[in-house]
Amino acid sequence: HMLTLQAEAYNTETFSCERCKRGFQATVATWVDASRAPIARMLLQQWEFNVVACPHCGHRQFSGSFFFYEDFAEGLLVAVFPAIPTNRLSLEKEIGRMYDYYPLLEFFYDMTQLWLLIFLQEHYRKNRNPATASKIGSGEQRLRRFLSFLKTDPLMLTLRDTLTATSVGNKTSSDLQNILWHALAKIEGEPHWPHDVSAFAGPPAS
Repeated sequence: HMLTLQAEAYNTETFSCERCKRGFQATVATWVDASRAPIARMLLQQWEFNVVACPHCGHRQFSGSFFFYEDFAEGLLVAVFPAIPTNRLSLEKEIGRMYDYYPLLEFFYDMTQLWLLIFLQEHYRKNRNPATASKIGSGEQRLRRFLSFLKTDPLMLTLRDTLTATSVGNKTSSDLQNILWHALAKIEGEPHWPHDVSAFAGPPAS
C-alpha cells in the first residue's frame, strides 16, 4: 500500500468485515508526517485514509484506528481518535506527557476536524489573495485560530452532517462549498468572504 510506505509507523490489526462478518488482518498507518507524506493529506481529503479491504468479499471500510497526524512544518501534532475512547482523559494525559515537547499538541475526536484543517491550510497556501488580505495573521497565530474554530464552533456539526450526506450522494458539492465559505468568513470575522471557486477542495470521494 502506497501510504504505509510513506508512513512513519504502521500496525497490523484485526478487523471484522461489515458486509460478510468474517475476520481479517490489514495494515493501517499509526503515524504520518504530512510534511513528508503528502499522499496522507490527499487520502484524508478523499476519505480514503486507513480504509481497509476485506480479502474475502472485497468490501472496503474505514478502519476507525487511532493515529497521530504530525505536521512538522507547522510544529503540530494531532492525536486523532475516530471514535471517543472510554479512557479519554487518562489517554490525553499520557500522550501529553510523552509529546510535551511539541509546540502545538491537539486532540481530535472527529475526522471532520482533520478534514477541515487540511482544507484550510490548502486554501490559504494556494490563494495568495486571502493570505495577504487575511486578518488572522500567519504561521502559529493562524494555526491557533484554525484549531480554536475546529474545537469550538457549532458550524462544525453542520459541516460533519453535510460531509456525510455528500459522500453518500444526498447533498451536492455546492452545499458543502457554501458551508466552507461560511466557515472561512467566520474564521476571518468577516460577514462576507470573497468566493474563489478554484480554491474549493471538492467533495469527499464516495
